[in-house]
Amino acid sequence: MTHTLSFPSEAAPAFAPIELQLPDDWKALSVSGAVLAAGKTVEQGQFRPNVVVAVSRFGAGYSLETAIEAVVRRVEEIDGVAELGREQTKVLGRPGFRIEFSYPDPRVGVLMQAVRIAIVDHGSAADLVQITATTTGAQAQELWGEVRAIQDSAATTDTVATA
Repeated sequence: MTHTLSFPSEAAPAFAPIELQLPDDWKALSVSGAVLAAGKTVEQGQFRPNVVVAVSRFGAGYSLETAIEAVVRRVEEIDGVAELGREQTKVLGRPGFRIEFSYPDPRVGVLMQAVRIAIVDHGSAADLVQITATTTGAQAQELWGEVRAIQDSAATTDTVATA
């Protein structure tokens, strides 16, 4: 006897729909492993500031606290990292977390990143949504507010309970 398992289904729910509001000079990008990505229009040869949304599926009960510990650990392992701030905050309209940091990069000098995470709980599965913004240190002086605004705009139209 056989049976069928399909995606999406109750056992394997679809990812929550996610949207970002972008300034006119930002456009969609195709990024491996991302469900959504956007980059600012820049001159050829310049680093493209970007915001990337990735979703990772975990088993039921995966908690925001576990996700925070994992993200902080990964950030702390980056050579030369300087943490700029962290806080628990709303992400996708639900409890979330934000961490911002910089680190040296041999190609562009300094990279700045802002990572926001939230858990979308489907009951049978939990999805970790990570929204990562990246600029160079020099670009951040002008664009940090812009990339934060894009991250702030992240929204989902699902109605599932949150973790």
